[in-house]
Amino acid sequence: MLGSRVNISILVLAGALALAIPVHAQPSADEILEAAGFSHEDKQRILAGEMVGGDVKAVSDRDLSVLLGFIVKTSPEDLAKQALAGTLGKTDEQLTARGDISAAGSLEDFARLRLVPGGAEVAKTYINASAGDKLNLGTDEIAAFNALKSQADATQAVEQQLHRMLLARYQAYRASGLGGIPPYDRGGKSADPAGDLRKASEAPVLQTFFPAVQRALMNYPKATVPGLAENFFWVNNTIDDQPTFALTHMLSAPEGAARIIIQRQFYVGRSYNVEQAIAGFLPVQQGTVVVYVNHTFTDQVSGFGGSAKRGIGRNLLASTLKKSFEKARAAAAKP
Repeated sequence: MLGSRVNISILVLAGALALAIPVHAQPSADEILEAAGFSHEDKQRILAGEMVGGDVKAVSDRDLSVLLGFIVKTSPEDLAKQALAGTLGKTDEQLTARGDISAAGSLEDFARLRLVPGGAEVAKTYINASAGDKLNLGTDEIAAFNALKSQADATQAVEQQLHRMLLARYQAYRASGLGGIPPYDRGGKSADPAGDLRKASEAPVLQTFFPAVQRALMNYPKATVPGLAENFFWVNNTIDDQPTFALTHMLSAPEGAARIIIQRQFYVGRSYNVEQAIAGFLPVQQGTVVVYVNHTFTDQVSGFGGSAKRGIGRNLLASTLKKSFEKARAAAAKP
């Protein structure tokens, strides 16, 4: 199953959030909450300080979709400053390591990425990789790991190949966006992470209120919006006692005093396929309303019994995210 994945970095790792504020009008927090599907009673609970979960339509049979609304008792600007300073990142207990990726990308950017935890045992898994859903690899990537069987230091050899693979995937995505994401070899068929991210990017609330941001998300890197900021990094999260590597693209766009933040994990090594989360930081009298929508895609909830598995997985993910966001907003509200 998906495991107790915590993906809190949508709030804590957004680069360059303190952007110049344009002069045009912006939709209100009430409008966004209503469009996201929160009832009048839900909105009152959110403004009273509760963290409220809502229903968001899954976009495929692999989608664990989560909707959350809550308030942080600080301004969007202050919240952005704390996120930019990295003071909220300490709430992510599963994060083992993180590294920024330079614009052009280099092997040096991945130098700190290690097979932790697991070391030699994880190296064996990669060297003996085959088509399927145990690891998310393309056909050529599987062959590259299989070719390491004669290496004296298997752990080091696998780490170096991981660095090369992640760099290649980053550079392909940076050049071509969704079109640059290779499929995963599932043995006689393939998983299409780009297609899943494209479906998540259709995002009805974005289409209605922020169509330029939605176009930039769909057509990256060819489309952009004024004031758009972005950064890239890799993470190693420990999930089910195993290292889980992911390549992450963060985007932030200004909308008046508000911010639209997008986190896209366009490659994930195992456990789930890809993930995309969209959050709005919206000013209200009490501080900032955060509206958060997450689509996490995994082959483990498709097929026979998929509906029940999706329900269980969605509830687990929602519960874990709620706990993590509670810690993050408490940290954000501290003076």
